[in-house]
Amino acid sequence: MLLSNKVAIVTGGAQGIGKAVAQLFCEEGANVVIVDISIDKTKETADDIAAKTGKKCIALKVDVSQKSDVEKMVSAAMGEFGKIDILVNNAGILLQKSILDMTVEEWNQIISINLTGVFICSQAVAREMIKKRYGKIIHISSCTAKKPSLREGAYAASKAGILGFNRVLAAELGPFGINCNSILPGVVVTQMVKSTFLTSSEIEAEWIEKTVLKKLGKPVDVAKTALFLASELSEHITGEAIVVSGGEMMSQ
Repeated sequence: MLLSNKVAIVTGGAQGIGKAVAQLFCEEGANVVIVDISIDKTKETADDIAAKTGKKCIALKVDVSQKSDVEKMVSAAMGEFGKIDILVNNAGILLQKSILDMTVEEWNQIISINLTGVFICSQAVAREMIKKRYGKIIHISSCTAKKPSLREGAYAASKAGILGFNRVLAAELGPFGINCNSILPGVVVTQMVKSTFLTSSEIEAEWIEKTVLKKLGKPVDVAKTALFLASELSEHITGEAIVVSGGEMMSQ
């Protein structure tokens, strides 16, 4: 039980990578606060995980780009559990559109959720972690942060921004016993990915060929890395970015 008696917040936790992280954390002994923009789906996920693991798993409706929502999230977690040990910044959206065609409104929406949301959540949670001089903050970035992906300019900018932000966050919070790291998934088969660009068996086959392991990632592959970073196994690692891509990045 790598996370026995720990309390974690997972943003964007209703489905996909976030759901896999929340479930694995509960299986390893944590109580988890799952937040997402859709309360119905979030509650369904939280109830399912709680039933399977026997751990406390509560659901909250939160827009991570809104400071007032995030402050309520922190208050609810502190009220329920009295502490926050782990934050996983997973909430994000993807819009495939050429830079020349993208509107300022579309750009701002992606940046506000994928990057500003990471800042707002990290800031709010870090203030509680500092009091106990302990914490693990984990950001879900993307391989797109380090390699070009056509029609994903805003998404790439947001995910690359996370890496720079994380290094400064790690430096500022390190003296308080708080570890801050990023995970860079390659192509992971989630509903968001399938609905945006993994839309045919031919496209899927092309992406599989780009990996060394000749397979695409699953949400649990990212969740296992998050578990490592959330546990004491990684107590001397901070400010880093771990690629989880099945070797996709090796071909770049």
